[in-house]
Amino acid sequence: MRRIIGYWPEVALALALGLITLAAAKGWTAGLDEGVRAFVKAHQYSFLEAIAVVLNKLGQGVVVAWILAGGLTLYLLWRTRDWRNALPWAVAFALTYLTIGPLKIWSHRDSPNSVLPNAVEFFNEQATYTMSYPSGHVVNAIVWWGVIARAQKLVPARPLQVIPPIIVVCTTTYLGHHWLTDGLAAVALGLLIDRIMARAFPETLRPLRRASPKPVRRVSP
Repeated sequence: MRRIIGYWPEVALALALGLITLAAAKGWTAGLDEGVRAFVKAHQYSFLEAIAVVLNKLGQGVVVAWILAGGLTLYLLWRTRDWRNALPWAVAFALTYLTIGPLKIWSHRDSPNSVLPNAVEFFNEQATYTMSYPSGHVVNAIVWWGVIARAQKLVPARPLQVIPPIIVVCTTTYLGHHWLTDGLAAVALGLLIDRIMARAFPETLRPLRRASPKPVRRVSP
């Protein structure tokens, strides 16, 4: 694996998350968020909604964290009897749990599907659903598909790390579960966690790789 040099990507992602959060909290992005919501609501079609609901499962914690990543981790533990194969799952769970939840509680932002006129605001005391910022589905799609990609070798890793997050950003915005800035902040947070995971586990564990045959040592007569 290519060696990761320097910490500038992590710094850039942390700054991006901070700037998006500041802009959303100050209301600087309210026009953008409300404009995207209006466009989405004007283009709601039942068949697209049904497709979006299914595809949005690619970022659902139960599906990607517990069933897919958790199941793969258990399989690797069973095949290798090596407890280190559980570390990526455990670290990813801890990092997502300690970042997504506190940000949601702190920001106290309603969803785009809310009927409140000020639903886009942070620290909204009238909000009925206050867990919008950032999008947990998007963070999950980046972090957990990254864990899955690093733990398997059935298909190229890059598509698993790129396609699901793009799909989830689009579907979660289209369904009105999250504002656009919820998704953008989640992308920054998810990529930041993914970088931390790459540093924590620089060498991908490949316990299912077939060992290369040992060279036969010839004995001179």
